[in-house]
Amino acid sequence: MILEDKPLDARGLTAAADQWETRAVKEAKKRYPLTQVLFKQKVWDRHRDKESVKQYHITLKDHTKEFGVFVTISYNPYSNKVNKVIVVEEYS
Repeated sequence: MILEDKPLDARGLTAAADQWETRAVKEAKKRYPLTQVLFKQKVWDRHRDKESVKQYHITLKDHTKEFGVFVTISYNPYSNKVNKVIVVEEYS
């Protein structure tokens, strides 16, 4: 039986997750540049052979209101190349 002398680093996994969360916030700020980010949360993700998709809900605040946007990021799981980004304001 072979045991690894180094434990798995959970920070490596969260760093990859933070990369996509950061990208989602960046895309939301690109569309709504004068807002502040109040809250961000991953809603779901799906992984397939040639494409992975993640969706985030980001709560933004401008001068008069708070509102949410959904940011969906589609990318190649092997190269991490982004295929498509969709930003949709939450219906209220």
